[in-house]
Amino acid sequence: MSPDEPPRRGYEPSPNLKIALGAIALVVVLYSIVVATRPLLGVTFVVWLFGLYLLWRFFHLAARFVRAIERIADAMESPGRSEAISDREPEREREV
Repeated sequence: MSPDEPPRRGYEPSPNLKIALGAIALVVVLYSIVVATRPLLGVTFVVWLFGLYLLWRFFHLAARFVRAIERIADAMESPGRSEAISDREPEREREV
């Protein structure tokens, strides 16, 4: 990605999906309290729903990490890179 390109959103879920999941969780909790009179059932469902959401996010984070490591490995394997690194003087720390 070049510096001129805006950053990609990646696998960020849309706000509509977040709203839909929140509405489903709210409906299930209200149903479990009002109709079934078992609030723990609704809370359990919401916890499972949130856990699946976090698992999905973690999977995509791990996939991004693997792609970044592969990109670094490919850059290190490219021919001519070892000569280019040995020819230049050591890099100094950059001030931010």
